[in-house]
Amino acid sequence: MAQEPDLTAIIARLDGSSADALESDRLEFKSWEPAPGDRRRRVRALRESVVAMANASGGTIVLGVADRKTTRAEAIHGVGDLDGDVLRRDLYDGTDPHILVDLESLDAPEGRLLVLRVPRGIPPHTTTDGVARIRIGKDSKPLTGSHLALLASTRAGLDPTAQLMGDAEFADLDSAQLGRLREEIVSNGSDSGLARLSDWRLLEALGLAAGSDLTLAAILLLGKPAALARFAPTHDFIFVRRADDTRYEARRDFRAPLLQTLDDAAELIRNHTGLTTVSASGLRDLEVPDVGPWVAREAILNAVTHRDYFPRQSVLVSLYPDRLEVTSPGGFPGGVTAENVIRHPPVRRNSLLANVFRDIGLVDRVGQGVDRIYTELLRAGKPRPYYGGASDFVRLTLPTRTDPEIVRFLDSEDRRGSRFGLDDLLVFDALREAEEIDRWSAATALQTDDAEAARRLASLRRGGHLVPQGRGRGTRYRLAETLRRVFARALFERPAAGKDERRRVLSVLAQGERLTNAQVRRLIAGSRNSALIMMQTLRREGLAAMEGTRGGAYYIAGPNLTVEAGEFAGSGPSGALPPPG
Repeated sequence: MAQEPDLTAIIARLDGSSADALESDRLEFKSWEPAPGDRRRRVRALRESVVAMANASGGTIVLGVADRKTTRAEAIHGVGDLDGDVLRRDLYDGTDPHILVDLESLDAPEGRLLVLRVPRGIPPHTTTDGVARIRIGKDSKPLTGSHLALLASTRAGLDPTAQLMGDAEFADLDSAQLGRLREEIVSNGSDSGLARLSDWRLLEALGLAAGSDLTLAAILLLGKPAALARFAPTHDFIFVRRADDTRYEARRDFRAPLLQTLDDAAELIRNHTGLTTVSASGLRDLEVPDVGPWVAREAILNAVTHRDYFPRQSVLVSLYPDRLEVTSPGGFPGGVTAENVIRHPPVRRNSLLANVFRDIGLVDRVGQGVDRIYTELLRAGKPRPYYGGASDFVRLTLPTRTDPEIVRFLDSEDRRGSRFGLDDLLVFDALREAEEIDRWSAATALQTDDAEAARRLASLRRGGHLVPQGRGRGTRYRLAETLRRVFARALFERPAAGKDERRRVLSVLAQGERLTNAQVRRLIAGSRNSALIMMQTLRREGLAAMEGTRGGAYYIAGPNLTVEAGEFAGSGPSGALPPPG
């Protein structure tokens, strides 16, 4: 069972963070300030939130906290004399199948809160008014047909790659790919006994065959072109090198078996990227690739292993001058989000395919891939990678530009025997965007709780790497002067939001809605700096305007923003692609 959030610690963060910034896929804050005669509407909205959580992974709803306020006094207004037992009955009676929440009071100095623990249900749940919703990340989305199919496969434990292909035969497999499979087993030092088995026994040992039938995973890994077209029509992989968001320079489509695709795609990325030569101590030169070969292979391996094989969509690899984007169909599985991807235990959408990659030695250690991607990029003098997406796609962005000063510094520290770990590098990276950080902003960067973040900050302070400002829980930290000269040079900005993200923001503004900076960050799945850069550009173009000041500032549609037919329609996992060639 997922661990319940520490509400006391989270509520303490309302001094400095808005409630919506603290929410997650399993935590939601809701206001409760009904005007006379308004209780029915409030209960109806709360039912929809309960249904959305029950249809996902369950979670916690804290009632009596307003969004978009950055102090506790403003955010916490409480629930007054609201009768919890009556509310619990109203929620039960208004949901179908009925949902029985656990309810408790939480007394805060600013007012009494109600905490609703929503169990994970057996969906689909709806309200008795016929409204069906599901929680995706921090948002409550309509439970549409695609989400219903996803729920059905998730709840049934369905692994499409383990599906038996009754009409597939051994002749549908490419003997060259079987040879490649054996080479992977031997070269990766996996179980040597596997490589000595006969072809069919090898397939059975890996779970790729059962009885006389082949699985979809066998076709994906080893199938001939005709078999892939027949049994795996959704398997597709596209590489595009782009000059910018609107112009492309090259494209290649892959419909080869996965083992071949991994090798060919990694080689293609290598051929389209370069190296940065860094002069190091001892008259040495360090050659740092724009995209390391292991990072490229791991990013593509994750995309094809964890993608959703139901929709007819492609894995898309887009190489820009300043970044590599890997986009795969299907949202984050099983509670994983962009905000917890480093720490969350591994969740597999296609367990058989993942197990095969593990058994043949392509995956070194369970759960280490994401950590290593972050570590390799940060140690190569690049900003951290970042994940984004929506309910139907996941996008990993890998910055490619290298800061030689950081590479040189980390190399010298390694040679002195003082190697920084991933958490240290994440803190330094966060301080490239902000002059100071506290325990809560460090917790966001580290994807952990504020207590663990505080311990990491204190450790770096004791090592002389950070300088404290202030005392107590509100202590803020800056880089020590020697590190400021290395990490705070701002040699380059993080990749700005692309055309899809820009269109998504404009679509919301065009509907007359307001957006805070935190909401812009969520829409573009980017950093605070990326959001500010994009919104400054939109303001210069007259497409957005800002109202309010400081913590209360928000964006609205600018004078030049007009809604044309379909111009700002929501974007999916990939924008318009150049034709194959």
